[in-house]
Amino acid sequence: MRIEDRVDRVLAKLKLNKFSPFPFARSGFWQTIYGSYWPILKPSKPNFFHHVVLPDGDILVVAENRPTQWKSGGRIMLLVHGLTGCYESVYMQRMCRRLYKKGYMVLRLNLRFCGPGKGLARRPYHCGGSDDTRYVLEWIKRQFPESPVTQIGFSLGASLTLKMAGEDGSRPSGNLDSAVAISAPLDLEIAAARFDAKENRFIRWFFINHLRRDLRHMESLNPEMPKLEFPPDMTIRRFDELHTAPMHGFKDAVDYYRKCSAIHFVPEIKIPTLLLSSVDDPIADPLVLRGVHTSSNVDILLTEHGGHVGFLGFGTSYDEVRWSDQAVARWLEDTMAI
Repeated sequence: MRIEDRVDRVLAKLKLNKFSPFPFARSGFWQTIYGSYWPILKPSKPNFFHHVVLPDGDILVVAENRPTQWKSGGRIMLLVHGLTGCYESVYMQRMCRRLYKKGYMVLRLNLRFCGPGKGLARRPYHCGGSDDTRYVLEWIKRQFPESPVTQIGFSLGASLTLKMAGEDGSRPSGNLDSAVAISAPLDLEIAAARFDAKENRFIRWFFINHLRRDLRHMESLNPEMPKLEFPPDMTIRRFDELHTAPMHGFKDAVDYYRKCSAIHFVPEIKIPTLLLSSVDDPIADPLVLRGVHTSSNVDILLTEHGGHVGFLGFGTSYDEVRWSDQAVARWLEDTMAI
């Protein structure tokens, strides 16, 4: 079945209209920018911050929002952020508020050295670190053995979610029974090339500055770490070549991209999964899905507009200006019957 036909089928199943962007944000670039700074209604402060100690001694911090009506055995939503993000990223807060109001416990994972976890890890996160999310799912199972889990990833977190689900196949980690991936960079080499394109220099500048700041902070806390030089013309690919690949045992950036791109693992996903992305995403290219076999349990929603984790358009209320949030909520209700 063509991707377009699969998209139409999911739209019909969820009774969703096709995404219609705001007139002032029709391009993928502006959807991405406005999407990052559009005002939101924030969730309540977390009830707890859990420290999850990984096998190598690094610590991940998980923010918990537990509704008063939630009972043992109730569904848990695990949210995973993207590059340079944390539990306070706009999309993480937005989704947390929506799901919390529905009565679900929401756990927002801070990847290594992110958010309140800064200083608690000696190694940074990367697109191949699916063992970390897998370990968190096993930790959740120990804490809440009867609770099913849905993992929702954004951008890099979406790539991690798909990679892990594909690696696990028919034996998902912990109590995971469903997954959602929003704006996943399925092919890391294509994503790096898009990051480094001339028209995306502002987006690249934003992320490179954050990566530089985080790395310098990590180096200051770990003097034995080799100090990485940042040339004025630093690109995402060069960063991966100089830092990500050698830090995590890959030969070079190409080896890292080849081994960690989620597109190679999508065909093996066996749990119900929603893959939502935009064709005009300035970073991720969802059209690499063409020619890749995916089973019927993977629902695909591609929009013409929407940018990278943007999807700002007309809705029924202030809470409904994010088409992607409506789509995820309906998918959870319809497909998972939760």
